[in-house]
Amino acid sequence: MVGKKKKGRARSQQLMGGHQKCWLWGRHAVMETLRARHWLPIEVYWDPNVLTKEMESELFSILRGTTILSVEATSEEMKRFCGSGDHQGLMAKMPPFPYLQIDQVLKRLKADSVVLVLCGIQDPYNFGSILRSAEMLGVSTVILPSSGQAQVSSHVVRSSVGAVNYLDLVQVDDLEEVCRLLKEAGFHLCAASEYGHETPASVDLTRRIAMLIGNEGAGVPSPLLSLADHQLAIPQTGHVGSLNAAVAAGILCYEIQRQRNEKAASTRE
Repeated sequence: MVGKKKKGRARSQQLMGGHQKCWLWGRHAVMETLRARHWLPIEVYWDPNVLTKEMESELFSILRGTTILSVEATSEEMKRFCGSGDHQGLMAKMPPFPYLQIDQVLKRLKADSVVLVLCGIQDPYNFGSILRSAEMLGVSTVILPSSGQAQVSSHVVRSSVGAVNYLDLVQVDDLEEVCRLLKEAGFHLCAASEYGHETPASVDLTRRIAMLIGNEGAGVPSPLLSLADHQLAIPQTGHVGSLNAAVAAGILCYEIQRQRNEKAASTRE
């Protein structure tokens, strides 16, 4: 390909989702990932005819001192690699996402931590939207199963607007075991369920909370529902029977934040 190889050298060639799915593109998604310095690319491709001088300056400031390979490329070359014309002159070749281990995370959870437990969110856009709401509304940790769940991909990063880089994402083999560990650590388990008998506003969500968000079709599995301290149903007045999983997660995260803000305000008075 045409292009100049700049500073740096390629690191491990293990790739996110394999060779065809390893590309992350778009200025916001790539730059937010680079700024976070949590999940470093293997290579960054950039088009000097598209990027502004200010963005070029920030890009090379971040790349300086890293092992990330920088490659100057044309927009057509980048389109051919990532399969999209909306790369905005910037894309990155990504290694697998660095999920954390549950033991690592349990040690650093705080007294007021909020954890989301995803029970098999299969749509990457739903997954990304959930992460976006979670990061904006005070969630510290998101736990997801290793199978039956969308994994971090370019689509997830883009739909999360980069929020994936600022959350502790934990991948586990057994959600039941993890829910038991959370309860032992003092978390109250709340499950979102259209068949729940409590509303989010009626439950004290200012405590240590682990919120279970169900699969788009099947909801929260029965074994996990049986472990929940509360089964919450979001009040509805329309004709549609249920909410999209990402929308429900956003509403519940907002309610947790609302209650905590109110409690903090009342304490200051």
